[in-house]
Order: sequence, then C-alpha cells, then structure tokens
Amino acid sequence: MQLSNNQQTFLSLVRAGLWEKEARLSRFVNIDYNEVYRLAEEQSVVGLVAAGLEHVNDVKPPKDVVLHFAGQALQLEQRNTAMNGFVAKLIERLRIIDVYAILLKGQGIAQCYERPLWRSAGDVDLLLSENNYQKSKDVLTPLATSVEPESIYGKHLGLTIDSWVVELHGTQHTELSSRIDRVIVSGQFLDLEKSVIT
Repeated sequence: MQLSNNQQTFLSLVRAGLWEKEARLSRFVNIDYNEVYRLAEEQSVVGLVAAGLEHVNDVKPPKDVVLHFAGQALQLEQRNTAMNGFVAKLIERLRIIDVYAILLKGQGIAQCYERPLWRSAGDVDLLLSENNYQKSKDVLTPLATSVEPESIYGKHLGLTIDSWVVELHGTQHTELSSRIDRVIVSGQFLDLEKSVIT
C-alpha cells in the first residue's frame, strides 16, 4: 500500500518529534497540514508532531500551522501538569493508608518521551496487589463522581475523581485467554505490597 504525501509527512514529523532528529519535507508535494493535524489528533500524537515541526530543516511549514500545533502543545502541557499534580495527591492519599501502587501506561510511559508534557494525556492507571486493590476501592469509590461496572475476573475498576479517570488494576489479566493469563501471573515477580515504584 502506497502512503499519501500527507501520511508520509505525518510519519516523518512523528519520527522527528519522537527522536528529536531532523525532518526533511521537501520531497513531499502539496502537503495538506489540516490532514496532517487530523492524523496527529486521531493517533493522539499532536505533541510529537509539534516537536517534529521544530526539526524541519529544509522547508518552512506555514506559520499558522506551526502556531496551531504550538497552541495545542501548550494545552497538552497544561493538562499534563494538572494530571501530574492530581496523580501526586492520589498517591499521597493511598500511601497514608499504607497502599502502594505502580503507575502504568500513559503517565508512566510519558516519562520516557523527550518531552513528557507533550504526550496526550489519558487516564490514570494504577497496578495494585490484591489487598491494596480492595483497600483502594474502599477509599476511592466514595470520592468518585462516577464508577464503572467492576470486572471481577480482571480486577479492574474505573472511577472518575475530580474530572480525572482513574483505573485500578488488581491483576495483569489480559482477558484474552486463560493460558496467557497464567503465564503473566506466574511471571509477576514484584511484591506489590512492598513496592514503592510510582
């Protein structure tokens, strides 16, 4: 399948933003930056594309495009800063009751990005031991404005607290197959009761 100029431009900008390296866009003709933005938004990588635009070294993208991406990146920074503050308070609240959790996925992985605050923010995912999962449910459910139905097998509960979605994970079960779940569970070597990684 042949990628369009807009798709190739998008991928070049993502690579440039992800690895902070040069991007050359002169080989692509008739770039539709609205389509590039649509792709970036669809894939939740507006911040990466904004960072990539800073590394274009052969052609100047239109100023209005650069300003639009910069404005979106600024909004991402503000949202991530607010979310990081919420996560810190949430972890502190849990530690008071002697609950330790590992921050999974989004906000945890964002720290691996060159610019963590430019990653699209999602929800807060916490991995807890079975005991800590139950204690967290008991403490956080009364604070929630909404609570999703709990997955008993997956030990998963989604809560909305202060406009943030918090997902409690009491296991790493995939719910794809029991065989996969047995391998994952047998491979879990962390003692989450004593883990202080957050």
